Amino acid sequence: MSHRTSLTRRDALKLTAAVLAAPVMIRPTIVNAAELERAIGDLIMVGFTGKSADGKFARTIADHVAKGRAASVVYLAANVGSRSDILKLNKLFHDAGVTHIAIDHEGGTVQRLRERQGFKRIPPAYSLGQKEAVSSAERIYNQAAGELKKAGFTFNLGPVADLHRSYNPVIGKNRRAYGEDPATVVRYAGAFVRAHRRYGITTALKHFPGHGLSKADSHNGFVDIRDSWQEEELEPFAQLIGQGLADVVMSGHLYVRVSKGSDGELTTFSRALVQDVLRRGLKFKGVTMTDDLDMGAVRKLATPKEATLKAASAGYDILLLSNTLNPDPDHPAEAVQWIKSAVQQGSLREDQILQSSRRVRSSRLS
Repeated sequence: MSHRTSLTRRDALKLTAAVLAAPVMIRPTIVNAAELERAIGDLIMVGFTGKSADGKFARTIADHVAKGRAASVVYLAANVGSRSDILKLNKLFHDAGVTHIAIDHEGGTVQRLRERQGFKRIPPAYSLGQKEAVSSAERIYNQAAGELKKAGFTFNLGPVADLHRSYNPVIGKNRRAYGEDPATVVRYAGAFVRAHRRYGITTALKHFPGHGLSKADSHNGFVDIRDSWQEEELEPFAQLIGQGLADVVMSGHLYVRVSKGSDGELTTFSRALVQDVLRRGLKFKGVTMTDDLDMGAVRKLATPKEATLKAASAGYDILLLSNTLNPDPDHPAEAVQWIKSAVQQGSLREDQILQSSRRVRSSRLS
């Protein structure tokens, strides 16, 4: 296959050769500014500092959630304290009216909740895909999902739908993908999704359109996959979407050639990827989500404001703001104002914001 493969899926995707034009400049029609702000807040998933519900930072974030400036919160490793701490934090956020409390709980090296907090160890995806039957893997994920539910989480940021390659420094090295072929990935990722749905836990297929064949780590800088990406990497996402096993699709921070006429663009800012490939090509009607906008791949290309607006303009429904670059308890309010101003100026479509808001609100399964 040519190294200049663009994002098409033969005999399935009918994509245009040109990247979509910039969003149409329109004026807002919503009179109620509070309604608009709350709709924008539905797009925000924000991180926090500390491990305690008594911490000022966490309580400020909860206040923003209660006021509609952020619908969702995300845990990082630094937020995981004792089981008692977790339960109290999640109660704080639930009492504030949170839509999602998200965490990375794939298994293996990417499992924030450990045995010391009372959570059973989950084997790495690659171990399950190579050594366990699908039914056995699903039983393991059933237990994990039940534990998440009991602790108050609503969203597991997995499964990985990438293909395994041992040379990949962030997916392959850490055995985060189920196998080298799409069929294996589909079977085991499907088991992950089904198990979590039984407990009302939302899941996210990642890292669209495929991170497994890359040779770099997007935590450090953007990963150029223009010469490494192959069409088979799209298959797990396409098949899982087709089987109705995709609640959310999360993109990676990947520099990719979206169409034949494109020299390349960052997936996080690509309207063509979201609208042409994912929405029109793969017929995905669920929630689209960025990876963390504070990661090195984005930091090196855009300011936090620029990244937030570009990702929103591309059509992502959830903007993941880990709040680690310059931790700020008022970051949700700041991000809402950035987007609100863009809508008022006509550079962001208000109907798109409302559609994203509706999708996010319907993505909670419990």
